[in-house]
Parts: sequence; structure tokens; C-alpha cells
Amino acid sequence: MKTNCVIHGDCLEEMKNIPDKSIDVSFTSPPYNRKRNDKYEYYDDTIKDYYSFLKSTINELLRITKRNIFFNIQKNFYNKKEVYKIIGEYSEEIYDIIIWEKNNPTPSPSHSITNSYEFILCFGKELKSNSTYSKNHIKTNKSKMIKEHKAIMHLDVAKYIIMNFTKKHELVLDCFGGSGTTAVACINLDRKYILIEQEKKYIDITHRRIELANIERSQQLFD
Repeated sequence: MKTNCVIHGDCLEEMKNIPDKSIDVSFTSPPYNRKRNDKYEYYDDTIKDYYSFLKSTINELLRITKRNIFFNIQKNFYNKKEVYKIIGEYSEEIYDIIIWEKNNPTPSPSHSITNSYEFILCFGKELKSNSTYSKNHIKTNKSKMIKEHKAIMHLDVAKYIIMNFTKKHELVLDCFGGSGTTAVACINLDRKYILIEQEKKYIDITHRRIELANIERSQQLFD
């Protein structure tokens, strides 16, 4: 199976081509079904049956992943019923939930509660860290966004998960590749990666980020 690559296609279709238990760890963040289409320039963030979409994705990840799946999702006004239902549906498979807190979230209007955290659902029979003190809580600022993709995974979060829960040269899958943050984290930490992304324009952004990450990594190794 080819690694260190970005696959162009629909994740549910492309994951069918991946053999059972051939991925060491999966780390991904699906679209959040915000319906307002205020985050993506090239993607319509509206899924009619969002619950079935999440369930189908998780089932495929459970089939192909050997150890742990880290499934990052934020509940919002539009998707909270589906998110809570998914947590209940997979209560036997979810070992823990890591909370990702944002120091500077966008304030909610009209005195509503500001949504300042996201869930990282941790699937697996056990969850062992490379560190002796890994919290199930991460705190960062908001990610630096780009015009075309305003829902970028924070690099520090990707690195925290990959550094603590994978080993060097292990294979990490991100089935919602987006702008390529998982690949950049893997390059920084000497892990292999496979990304799947359906939007070609985001793949172009990913390739540029991968090229830059490889150059920076090579410079670090020779310094």
C-alpha cells in the first residue's frame, strides 16, 4: 500500500480500497454540517443525513485501523443532536474523549454561550501514550485560517495526538485531508501518512504545504 500520499476522491469510497487493520492510527476531522457555508470556499457544508454519514465513516475507520481512531468534531446549533447521538451509539468503542479548548474563540452574538471547545473522540480497546503525563485536554489559540478553508485543524493539536499516540514510522490516516495539516504533522514527527480529500483545490494547497514541510524538515536534519 502506497504511503506518504494524498488520494483524490470520496473518503467512503476510497476507504473501501484499504485492507482491514492496515492503518496504525487514524486522526481526522469531518465537516461539521454548519449549513451556513461560511468556512469553505469549495465545499457545501450541508449533509442531509449527517448522522448516517458520521456512522458510515466511523465504521470504515474501525475496520481499517489497528489501534486508535481520533475523531475530532465540534457540536454546534445544527449538528448537536447527531454528535450526541454518535457518542451514545459508540459508547462501547470510545475509550476516552479529549477536549480541545480554544483560548480565543469567536464570541457568540446576543449573549449566547460562546462555543469554545471541540471533542476528539478516542476509539480503541485501550489508549496508551508515549508520555507519562498526557492530559485528555488540549488548549490552543484558534487556527490561522486561509481564505479558501476557514476550518483548518490546528497544527499543535495534530502534533499532540500524533506525538503522544503513535511511534516513528507508523502510518496515520486522515480521511478528511482538508488543507493537509495531518501530513505536515507527520512529516515533522517522522510518521507516514495517507490523506484522502475530495476537493482538488484543497489537494493543491496540501501539496504546497507538504513540499514546504519536507524542505523545513530536511534543513532541521542537516543543521
